[in-house]
Amino acid sequence: MARRLEAEGVDFVLYNTVSESERPPHVVSVARRKHSWYLDFCLRHRCDVVHLVTVNWLSRVLMGLTAWLRRGTYILSIHGKSISDALNESGRLQSILTRWLLRRMNVVVACNPQIQQECINRAGLPAKWVRMVPAFIPPLSGRAEGLPQEIRLYLRSHEPVLSAVGWIGKAHAGQDMYGIDLLIALVTRLAKSYPRVGLVLSVNGGPPEQIRETIETARREVGDHMLLLAEALEDISSVLAASQLFLRTTNTDGDAVSIREALYLGVPVVASDAVTRPRSCVLFRSRDIEDLERQVRSALGNLAGLKAGIAPEDVVDNAVPILELYDELLGSFQ
Repeated sequence: MARRLEAEGVDFVLYNTVSESERPPHVVSVARRKHSWYLDFCLRHRCDVVHLVTVNWLSRVLMGLTAWLRRGTYILSIHGKSISDALNESGRLQSILTRWLLRRMNVVVACNPQIQQECINRAGLPAKWVRMVPAFIPPLSGRAEGLPQEIRLYLRSHEPVLSAVGWIGKAHAGQDMYGIDLLIALVTRLAKSYPRVGLVLSVNGGPPEQIRETIETARREVGDHMLLLAEALEDISSVLAASQLFLRTTNTDGDAVSIREALYLGVPVVASDAVTRPRSCVLFRSRDIEDLERQVRSALGNLAGLKAGIAPEDVVDNAVPILELYDELLGSFQ
């Protein structure tokens, strides 16, 4: 999004709260600065529009307080299930804070129709305050240049290559939220008829000890058939573009940017039916390893057909409605 804003000539600063990656003056890493930065920003910022895109509750609450105390235009983007889950915890503190936060915003951007309706029906927001925009912006490239040598060698030495992303150690309904256990079991099964199969899993994060344990488990059970990237790539598009199939084995979800990114790159997707998915996805019954294997094998046998069948509405450029929203709120770009 930062590159798109630069191309449009928008005066902005993107504050990166999740890593030390930065590109001053437009992209600044909060992780490199003191914790007091949050309070300083809330008290002193001079932005015409503040757009918050985070799952961090401290950041959300501070932004709610800022919107309450300081005049301005505030947007909150909801990319996952955290706010949806909180809204359904009737009477609990987090549910109350969530409703309070949402009502402080000028506009809420929901990543799917379900969250959009929950913001209207459960949080009581006026429909005109809530926009539905999937959380996907086209990647800058789909080329494999710039990947670490380890990954390039792995991609060249395996066929077919599957890819996935996920967090380690997150649970939902008492099960592995991202289905890492399903991925390991799937590769074990596929290796019997695809001796060179490989799955690249980009780990977005998790407790270091659990990440190490998961890597050791994968090595023990599937060996070279699975490559876990303990440090997530900032741009996963190169790995997606080099894979034959992208897998999304979550048992709950928001919209899943990675799914739309894969489809945009022309990579077929097999995803759980835990939530509504883009029309182009091949679905399997959530947490059903038998059905997952069946759908993956079927997809591998029909890759050309699946690529040709990717629907245009599943790969739209969602930067456009966000830029239009800024334009609407500001009157015109300065």
